[in-house]
Amino acid sequence: MIAKFIHNKLYANRSTPFKTNSLEEIKNWLNSNTGVLSVIIFFATLSIGFLSGIFKSIVKRPRFNIRIIPKMTYGSVFLTGEKHTPPKFGTYDVHKTAFVVYLEIINRGTADSAIGKIRVGYYKDDGKNKFFQKRIWMTETNILDSFAIPTGDEKSLVTPHLRQANPETEDRYSGFLRIGNSKIGTCYFEQSSSWGNHYPRRDEDGNTELKIEIKDTFGNKYKKKFKVVIVEFDRAIRYNPKFGMTHFLLDKDVKDIIGNQDKENIGGQTSQ
Repeated sequence: MIAKFIHNKLYANRSTPFKTNSLEEIKNWLNSNTGVLSVIIFFATLSIGFLSGIFKSIVKRPRFNIRIIPKMTYGSVFLTGEKHTPPKFGTYDVHKTAFVVYLEIINRGTADSAIGKIRVGYYKDDGKNKFFQKRIWMTETNILDSFAIPTGDEKSLVTPHLRQANPETEDRYSGFLRIGNSKIGTCYFEQSSSWGNHYPRRDEDGNTELKIEIKDTFGNKYKKKFKVVIVEFDRAIRYNPKFGMTHFLLDKDVKDIIGNQDKENIGGQTSQ
């Protein structure tokens, strides 16, 4: 580019083509136009640096691959025993939806990163075409008890948590993934109480289509669609006795704490 610019300056008013024996003329032009040449070199260097920076940012980046493990991946829709009466719509049974997803995340990129927020989305059972419908998204929920797979010798294989420390095994949570490393574990998603058709639609085999979305610490999103079996609640709690109970038990603990504080405050001040 610079040589072409010099050539055009030297031979703008000539009809003869550029020749290799014109080195003396080029040398004279460079000596008399050092300021212009410095500006050209500066902008050329700046452009190369900018483009190389973009290239490095594209090349040096994490890339998560998601692998779903069906053995401990399922969902359940169950009644809470409560009723909901919205205006002008009658009375409905209140239900909840919960999922557990057993998965492996592999960093196949060219930069280290950590696992960020995770959520899953499903299509509700309203009979509409999926093209005209948005997914209902569920964010990750605390796991109150470990998920375990029963084995044939009357024991069970406890699955690790993906993004939560396990106090029973004294494991500390670390979602950091170096290049080529992977992490395996369960994620749990529990929806707030719902009514009507706010539950997953199922196919003929009783499965629903889930879409999982995982973020890394750079804000990159990784998505995967997969089928999940919907099981009855009594089967769901076989693998975890507190399946579907996170919101209830956490709310109950908060109410108990508040209740005990109120009892202590009756009749006088509490001890300091």
